[in-house]
Amino acid sequence: MEITMHKITALIASLLLPISIASAQSNIKLSTIDGVENEDLMNVLRFQGINYHKVKFSGTHLWGKDFKIVIRDFANGKLIKTYEVFDSKEDEFFKLKEQEFNFNVLVQKTPNGKAKFDFRFLGFGIVKEIALGADQKDFALKSFQAGSNEVGFPINQSQSILAFTMPYQSKGKSTQYPNLINANVPPENLGRQFKIPRYFLVDLRFD
Repeated sequence: MEITMHKITALIASLLLPISIASAQSNIKLSTIDGVENEDLMNVLRFQGINYHKVKFSGTHLWGKDFKIVIRDFANGKLIKTYEVFDSKEDEFFKLKEQEFNFNVLVQKTPNGKAKFDFRFLGFGIVKEIALGADQKDFALKSFQAGSNEVGFPINQSQSILAFTMPYQSKGKSTQYPNLINANVPPENLGRQFKIPRYFLVDLRFD
């Protein structure tokens, strides 16, 4: 019986190994662009206090994948809530059928004191509003990679692509936003590292 169970365990392991290797290997590339090229439109966005990023994924491994968008809410260095914004598994229509996937993210602090996230993709829009504290302001939408430069993106693993964050106070007592590209800390630790009172991570996952 022990020999049989050992063989079964070995067989299961041999079947799962290729899956785990395939999950670790991905040719998907991510790039994000801050703002729009049209100067007049960009001025309107600034006037309305709207942060805008265009997100682009490309790669043959996108074909047939589902995707999930999640927002994680951090206050004083701790995760306080996770919001599932969208899961394409709920409708077969949204399963990716091309080797490129683009969507736009617009975020602003509304007059009634909320962080309003607006995701636009595949001809649809998803809006999520999250309450902010009265003293929480001056948010900015930042990317974890530089401009149009492409970086690798995994499969079967959630990863942060954007942060809507408050500034922090530097040692010189000046107020500034964290440099996410060169922070050299996991996104979950930004609050503790820079003493950021409140920030949100926009995470995405392909399955």
